Amino acid sequence: MELGIHLAQQTLQFFQSMLLGAVFGLLYDAFRITRIAVRTPRKVVFAEDVLFFVICAILSFFFLMSTLDGKLRLFLFVGIGLGAVLYSLTLGVLVMKVSRTIIRMVKAALRFVVRVFFRPVYRLIYWVSRQILRPLRYLEDICKKTFQRCKYRLKVQGKVLYNRVRSRLVLKDFKMRKSAHGTQKNKP
Repeated sequence: MELGIHLAQQTLQFFQSMLLGAVFGLLYDAFRITRIAVRTPRKVVFAEDVLFFVICAILSFFFLMSTLDGKLRLFLFVGIGLGAVLYSLTLGVLVMKVSRTIIRMVKAALRFVVRVFFRPVYRLIYWVSRQILRPLRYLEDICKKTFQRCKYRLKVQGKVLYNRVRSRLVLKDFKMRKSAHGTQKNKP
């Protein structure tokens, strides 16, 4: 008689572990739904996976402590795995289809709201800012042209005072050397 009670208790624990596995599958689907709704970088996906496994480990620990006083039994881990697999193959498929449909509908509604309400406001603000900034752009163009003309005039002048003085000194030195060489040729 005692064996039957023990077997019934273990069967109940096995079904509870399957339920816990289904909860793990639902929790993972919640992470998957957020990834579908919002694009997440790989580092964030990795952090979410680590968080998922930490949560699963903590829940498994508390489940084992409450059911068998922390004794590890293989049938509990098999039940958790089997519950997660059964959930993902049955109810999980339905949950993901429904959530994808809801996400598509929400995104379509948001696109509609943006197109109908925010885009005209954005275009109005853009047009007003262009009208306000048009005189400033005209002034900017005038300033650019003025600065370019000033630079061009400096370049056209060609010779700066320093270059003029230097060229006079070089020319004077050249004439002196030439005259010095010419006088030496006449002396012999």
